[in-house]
Amino acid sequence: FDIIKEEANASNDVDLGVADLKKLCEEYKKVYLEQGKKFPSDPYEQLHACVKAVFGSWMTPRAVKYREINNVKSLLGTATNIQTMVFGNMGDDSGTGVAFSRNPSTGENILYGEYLINAQGEDVVAGIRTPQ
Repeated sequence: FDIIKEEANASNDVDLGVADLKKLCEEYKKVYLEQGKKFPSDPYEQLHACVKAVFGSWMTPRAVKYREINNVKSLLGTATNIQTMVFGNMGDDSGTGVAFSRNPSTGENILYGEYLINAQGEDVVAGIRTPQ
């Protein structure tokens, strides 16, 4: 993804054009082809693959190290959240955000949230841009 952004001279995801995003999709499809599979056109197959990937990430070295560094113990696994996505990157009158029932940094029992204008959900959770 970073290579496509560099080629397009784009600082942020929203700076990419339609042709750039189509190229990105083709690159992601190649990941499937490298595994001898065709990218599924059925949305239920796509959903199943995503849920499987989340559950499969629980014991990756990065996840294990994260839990070790942050002293996260006694958890049985992870969870998935399935939701309908909308376009948050349609201009300055749209956006995306996340909300928590507790402050994720301190654990304090208060409603906590972050948002970005003209962005998609991945921009918030991946740290691509600084939320408000």
